[in-house]
Amino acid sequence: MTTNGHSPGRTSPGTASSLRMALRVVNAVLDREASGRTGFNVSRIADEVGIERSKASRTTQDLCDKGFLERGDDSTLRAGNAFFTTAASLHPGLLRRSRPLLRRMAVAHGAGARLSVRDGVQVRLLRAESAAGFAQEWQGRASLVTPCWCTGAGRALLLDHTAEEITVLLDDYELIGVGGPNAAHSAGELAAANDRDRRRGVVVARGEFEHGVTEYAVPVRDGGGGDGTRTRAGTGTGHIRAALSVVGREQDLLPHEEAIRTDLTAAAEALGEAFDGHGLPR
Repeated sequence: MTTNGHSPGRTSPGTASSLRMALRVVNAVLDREASGRTGFNVSRIADEVGIERSKASRTTQDLCDKGFLERGDDSTLRAGNAFFTTAASLHPGLLRRSRPLLRRMAVAHGAGARLSVRDGVQVRLLRAESAAGFAQEWQGRASLVTPCWCTGAGRALLLDHTAEEITVLLDDYELIGVGGPNAAHSAGELAAANDRDRRRGVVVARGEFEHGVTEYAVPVRDGGGGDGTRTRAGTGTGHIRAALSVVGREQDLLPHEEAIRTDLTAAAEALGEAFDGHGLPR
């Protein structure tokens, strides 16, 4: 039996087209949010994606109704919880193993502890923990999206990138005006910062995303490429799959810097066990 000329279980051309359009809209919202600039409203989304405003209005409303997008008080759009819940479901083992590790670091250092992954120039927060009763401002929402070039987690996720690869990644992105007072303003500055932190094994981002805020971060690596290969010399073994970070006020974290470095390194090694020999989540 068929319906409207289509076999059961198959997606009609109209449905597939609508899905592609919805994905383009969500991607445009995510890219804008990650850039640090003011979010798109429906009119700007229509221009960005190249569709009629009436179609953009219907698509964004449907995405908001389903929780994939959220509309702010100023009518600008951002990614919603349903999107990040779906994304997080791709990393069940990683999320399950990360919770006690993050909770322990948050309590020990009175700060936020975060697990993040990279998608292009964007850093997506998968899980965050904060000590109960204090430092709640550092927990962050699970749908937080930030740029990779001005956050500790973002820089940790790029530690294996060469200067040339960073330049290609950031091509067409405006770095000036995004982030805190110590944020990188060029691909060269970002590469230099990573060269410095790579030698120490831990990224230290002081005032890069926000004034007075420090983020310590380390990459989480799998056991290798699945083909017996290793990553570049001097960057450790395995490919970078995620980043762990501790974030808080600089004056609060500085006295505990060595302990934070030690805890992050140990937690990253433990979390790396969430990946199998092919770099896939267990």
